[in-house]
Amino acid sequence: MDMRSNDTIFEVGSNARHFVKKLIYIILLILSYSVSYAQSCEVEGTYFSTFEDIKTILDASDCASCHANGNTEADWSYDDYTSFIKSGSCGQPMIIHGNAAQSYVYEVLSAKDDLCLESSSVHKLSAEKLDQIESWINHGAPEYCLPLYPEIKSIFDANNCQSCHNQSSDMWGYDTYADILGLDLSNSCSDGAIIKIGDAFLSLLYDKINNDNQVLCGAPMNGVSAPLTQEEISKVRDWINGGALESKSTLPVVLSKFNTQDIGESILLEWTTEIEIATDRFVIEHSETGRDFEPLAEVSSIGSSDFITNYNYTDDDPSYGENYYRLKMVDLDGSFTYSNIRLTRLQKDAAEMIISPNPAVSSDRLKVTWYPKRGQDQAYLNIVDPNGRSLHRKIIFEGTNYVRLPALIEGIYYVIIEDYFGGFLLERVVIIN
Repeated sequence: MDMRSNDTIFEVGSNARHFVKKLIYIILLILSYSVSYAQSCEVEGTYFSTFEDIKTILDASDCASCHANGNTEADWSYDDYTSFIKSGSCGQPMIIHGNAAQSYVYEVLSAKDDLCLESSSVHKLSAEKLDQIESWINHGAPEYCLPLYPEIKSIFDANNCQSCHNQSSDMWGYDTYADILGLDLSNSCSDGAIIKIGDAFLSLLYDKINNDNQVLCGAPMNGVSAPLTQEEISKVRDWINGGALESKSTLPVVLSKFNTQDIGESILLEWTTEIEIATDRFVIEHSETGRDFEPLAEVSSIGSSDFITNYNYTDDDPSYGENYYRLKMVDLDGSFTYSNIRLTRLQKDAAEMIISPNPAVSSDRLKVTWYPKRGQDQAYLNIVDPNGRSLHRKIIFEGTNYVRLPALIEGIYYVIIEDYFGGFLLERVVIIN
């Protein structure tokens, strides 16, 4: 016989429910840490990612098994920053500083385009991870914390650079921001600018301090008497690649949110700013490929603020399939920065497959565009011969995919897309050699 009172039973039940709730909270907390990655660089209240932050994301995504710890699949690894930014076996630049959309590593990780090789593994990362990598590249892909002009000036001062480069000399100086950019200098090195904003490797300043003993013009600045450290050289490189920013007032508009979503036959864009300094307007740009953007509309900014501001715009005439959007954030002086790119696919009630080129050449790349039914985002693609024998199989994603054809003899073959719900599409392709 159960001699416990009802009150005791109620207390035990309450404690059990409390324990379950606490356990669920802990699990959710752990999960939130697993999908959220820190931005360890803080610049006057604005947070940015460093190379170490990006390495953490790649490690958590099991990229190291192919591209780190001595593994160099496709002749590329991210063991260190120099290895990360160099070209791989395809010859495509892995990083174009300030431009994630044109950076090969971003295209591979977003499964948007496989420009040269088709891997058997799927590289696509989650939206949260991709967003942080995209922001990092768009901010110049810095190795260290993104510096501003005062820090760069202090690096040169600490290395006694002012003994030669000062206002009393006829040489290039760095006493003011205009000086360090070389805006008022008619230099003898006509082949290059002192600083090419956004590209350290085409800037004479970085060319003269990078300690590789090769300069395009004149003599190296990294002399034996007061050499810059490798970290100091890297910070100057990061500063130039990140836009050679002068102060916090030149930092880009801080977007805490930029989302796009389909609402029926339209697409809603929503964005939120945390900081705006002398901002004039937002130009909404659209593309169907993620590369060639065209202005779509403009939304006026409230100007300058240090509080949260919400904006929105509805595109009532999007394309079926892929719709890429980005914000061009224009300041009052005409300068501008771009937001990360957002993609929304306007899906149809019936699936569709488009193949090009057709006819195709054996061993060439086949462009397969797949518009699935609503609620689907990936499927299997099969290439089969007329006898139904499978010759090639891979996972593809909603939108544009590139498939490297196997060596095939001339003839007729079939491309079949099988979704996870038992549906399939079939398209004939002619192979010519």
